[in-house]
Amino acid sequence: METEKDAYYARVQAAYDRIAPLYDVSVGKSAVSRRAKQLAIRTVKALTPSGGLLLDIGCYTGIEALLLAQQGFHVVGVDLSPAMIQIAESKAKKRRLQKHVDFEVLRASEIGALLQRGYGPFDTAYSVYGTLNLEPRIEDFKAGVLTLLRQGGNFVCGLLNPTVLYELVAAPLLLKFHGYRKLAKSRLQTRIGLGSETVETFLYTPKDFSNLMEPEFRLTDVRGVHVLYPPPRGTRASSLWWIPRALDPLELLLEDKFPFSHLGFFTLLTFARRG
Repeated sequence: METEKDAYYARVQAAYDRIAPLYDVSVGKSAVSRRAKQLAIRTVKALTPSGGLLLDIGCYTGIEALLLAQQGFHVVGVDLSPAMIQIAESKAKKRRLQKHVDFEVLRASEIGALLQRGYGPFDTAYSVYGTLNLEPRIEDFKAGVLTLLRQGGNFVCGLLNPTVLYELVAAPLLLKFHGYRKLAKSRLQTRIGLGSETVETFLYTPKDFSNLMEPEFRLTDVRGVHVLYPPPRGTRASSLWWIPRALDPLELLLEDKFPFSHLGFFTLLTFARRG
């Protein structure tokens, strides 16, 4: 009998299958992806030895996995959406990267199965952004990544944050109160892609998620992304590109400083696997 969680996975998979054909020309090219994902990629590369083995959890169409494969890393990407994985595999073939990157259809909570498929141990695992906000079985995910990471390996995780500075302070001036609804943290309808498609999400503060990963993982770094301005969306936002560009130098100064590190639209967390 289909459980409530299985029905939830089915809804999320269907939503991402629908947006997959347009993902690269919408989300993949948006300013929010560039700004947030460049930070994540720099973090992953800084933690991983040259030519190391990476696990991309929630790889979508393989944008980050293929970029890192081109730079000499070996990458395994997983996603619950078969449509996303099909596109990722097609791009890997066109770029002749099949020896450097593999893709598997798996939920985040199922990644432990990679061990039986001959993968691992990984030097670094990463999930950017929001995949784990769509995972109702975090304990199963944690058990899986624990078995797949080598001792002393790192896990980099980008999450949607429930306490966003500009949503709580500036948005209400425009009669927008979505930021206050996010404080409930669970079952929040959140848009995916740049259209009207929505899915239910589970939100975590850095402390919430750190507590879930303890004691096997130790939190080593917290950074806020999009603290001072909202992630650009749609054509109107793209015409205002100069606003985030002007604020980026200040964001760079604040992103790892408390409390701003805990007040971004996204939070980028880095964990070390304990020995």
